[in-house]
Amino acid sequence: MTKDELIAKVSEKSNTSISEATAIIDAFTTQIKDQLSKGEKVTISGFGAFMLSKRGPKTFVNPKNGKSIDLPERNLPHFKAGPTFKKFLQK
Repeated sequence: MTKDELIAKVSEKSNTSISEATAIIDAFTTQIKDQLSKGEKVTISGFGAFMLSKRGPKTFVNPKNGKSIDLPERNLPHFKAGPTFKKFLQK
């Protein structure tokens, strides 16, 4: 599903216009990005949690030329599905 398809479904299910649904989806994703950039976890009850996971530094070897590159420690976004969501998917 693309963002446009999601917006269309949200618009249809909530009886709102496409522009209103776009604003809702954009506000939702912006809020998640803002909280993660502050290092905060975003939990949506019955759905799951968005959080940052720390990936430690590592050395990468380019297979083409054999040169080593040191990659620094970094934070990556991560989603963990909640138990209710997991159970729903098992149907």
